[in-house]
Amino acid sequence: MPFATQRHESAESGQPSKLSAGPVTVELNPSGTALRDVAFDGEVVLRGLAFVARDENWGTLPLAASPQIHRSGDSIEIEASGDGNHPNGDLSWRVLFHISPKGIEARSSVRSSRGFLTNRTGLVVLHGLSACRGQEVVITHADGRSTRSAFPVPISPHQPFMDMAALAHRTQRGTAVMIAFEGEVFETEDQRNWTDASYKTYSRPLALPFPYRIDAGETVEQSVRIAFEAGGAASDSVETNPRIERIASLPCLGTGLPVVRSVPDAVVSAALKALSLHAIALEIDPEEPGWADRLEGHLAAIPGNVRLNCRLKDYADHARVLDTIDRALSGRKPLGISLWDASQEAVDLARRLWPGTHIGGGTGAFFTEFNRGTLPSRIDYAIWTTNPTVHASDDDTLGESIEPLADILATAHAKAPGLDLVIGPLTLGMRFNPNATSPEARRAETPPDRRQHTVLAASWLLGTIAGFVDASVKDLIVFEVAGPKGLVQPDGSLSPSGHLVSRLAPLAGCRTEIVIWAHEPRARGLLVHAPEGRVLALTQARAAPAALALPEGRWAASERLHLTGFTAGPQHAGGMIDVDGFGVVWLAEAS
Repeated sequence: MPFATQRHESAESGQPSKLSAGPVTVELNPSGTALRDVAFDGEVVLRGLAFVARDENWGTLPLAASPQIHRSGDSIEIEASGDGNHPNGDLSWRVLFHISPKGIEARSSVRSSRGFLTNRTGLVVLHGLSACRGQEVVITHADGRSTRSAFPVPISPHQPFMDMAALAHRTQRGTAVMIAFEGEVFETEDQRNWTDASYKTYSRPLALPFPYRIDAGETVEQSVRIAFEAGGAASDSVETNPRIERIASLPCLGTGLPVVRSVPDAVVSAALKALSLHAIALEIDPEEPGWADRLEGHLAAIPGNVRLNCRLKDYADHARVLDTIDRALSGRKPLGISLWDASQEAVDLARRLWPGTHIGGGTGAFFTEFNRGTLPSRIDYAIWTTNPTVHASDDDTLGESIEPLADILATAHAKAPGLDLVIGPLTLGMRFNPNATSPEARRAETPPDRRQHTVLAASWLLGTIAGFVDASVKDLIVFEVAGPKGLVQPDGSLSPSGHLVSRLAPLAGCRTEIVIWAHEPRARGLLVHAPEGRVLALTQARAAPAALALPEGRWAASERLHLTGFTAGPQHAGGMIDVDGFGVVWLAEAS
């Protein structure tokens, strides 16, 4: 769109750019393909508005560009384009955002010279959880009909809105939002299934076959137009005092060890003892060659409590697998045996083989598969794993993943009433992709996350543990034992997450209060009533620092987590404490 008068600027490389057009504010990602935290009058209405390209296994392809930002009066136009060759084909793309004080328009255009195989390529809208949760929606369908619905409160296992040409709703604060789609039929899914703090509207409908091909020479265009209209007035008061969200015992903490990994050597074993972990969960994949011998070796090398997690999805000969596990155990009793994605027949056989052992059912994949699946009967506990990087892997995505955990727990309680819950492994990356379109891709392991041994990983871990403290949650399985996905580094030193776990694990079973702050939705506190007195672990799971009011008490000087462990921090004053972005702080009550 041409402007009579324009100013031109480039987005700063590597950093999001904060832009505003009157009451509309956004954060532009470095490539110019996504707007994050789209706010109107200070309320985050959209978590994102983005152009994405995904391959045939739902992998998100990198889109590199140097966006140009053009300003004219109180409006902004952002243009980004690029091209690339990928294993699934070549793609040339262009995306344009036009931001005005009344709304945003996004347009995308893609073209392939030789053909491009994809599960999804186009525009997506991420509706903010806090603004939209439970709000009524009017949907205009592709044939012009209108229906009424609402953004789900319990996490919807399947698409709540389908066959959409437009939708309209009001936010929690009363802002009217009208969104129109062109170029494809759109639908909405509940992203909380993957720990995203949003609902996502996307195209192409999943009822259509995928992967699909953008043919050689074909051009595909889409647009999304969003209009805002002021509604209720924003509150002038901001609640900054801490609030207790819930109270429960701190779950037992363990760690994972796939049997394809080596057994811990003497150095790592010594470090493990210092962690005071409740158990080590040995993970079995019957498709892996030599798994039975490896299981026997791991059981012989690991003293103390063990748990077994066994993948059984699409595995026909479950009897042979369970009989082999029984021989390997040779009478040793695990804390529990989790039969991931198992049939009722497999659970019944496990009951006969191990009558005195807790048997778990659920999934080795993320909560989505748990929510969409059916639990077998006669299990002692339900289980799923969790990671924050299914749809994106930037730091902000990790941080937002702690926001929907209370909704995940509430949905799990409804699906598994009366059952204990075991959650984990908790990992930064997917351990395997159950939705890939080939058997090899479904089993493929994601590479280690470069942030595994940073304080940011510990911040995410603390926020996730806080999110899952609940009377029904008995065990949390945290990362792996050692290595690039572990708590312990090869030389025996602890990662920052290892240092955090070494302090929390001995407190399992202690009364724990989850502390939240309304003005900082990603700040979390674990207030643990330890035998020696109360301790408080704090984190701010976003890049911006936070000034937090402390719960009442006489708190000693803080300790702050660094790469090598906790070190004494500055004395806090006036009942307040500053927490760095993605920082972790530990306080003990003064005697």
